[in-house]
Amino acid sequence: MRQLTVHGFSVHGFSVRAALAPVLAPVLAPVLAPALALALAVGSLAGCGGPQHYKIPSSRIAPGGDAEITADINESQNQTLLEVKVKNLPPAIRVNPNAKGFVAWQRKSESGVWARLGSLKFDEATRTGELTATVPEQVFEFEITAEADESAKSPSADVVFSQRIAR
Repeated sequence: MRQLTVHGFSVHGFSVRAALAPVLAPVLAPVLAPALALALAVGSLAGCGGPQHYKIPSSRIAPGGDAEITADINESQNQTLLEVKVKNLPPAIRVNPNAKGFVAWQRKSESGVWARLGSLKFDEATRTGELTATVPEQVFEFEITAEADESAKSPSADVVFSQRIAR
């Protein structure tokens, strides 16, 4: 138990915080109120805006690959701008001997039909690739597959990256 002695008087169980609160509150309130309001405003903006970022490893059929996906969701237009960068990805022919390239796909839900987004611009020498695409959804399934025909109408079973994109 604490004890405070001032000018010969002792008080047991003294709390400095409780004793100083009535004195400091009028002084600190004008300073802390704007800071608290700013912190709450910044926190609320961070929660409802800005792009989503995903860092995902490749599947077991393309070991060692990594993808960074940035999904900038535009709610008013119900679409998402995707920027995909991959590194350490083996060439498509190493994933499947018939494959000639990588293609990105999206679908609204697990039961939806896959739609082709485009071919990954892949550099075999550096094992890096990029893709920028616009998806007419805010929440969707995304994958990149190795394909024998880069103009394929549906994805092969050779999935090298897979991610659900959602806010």
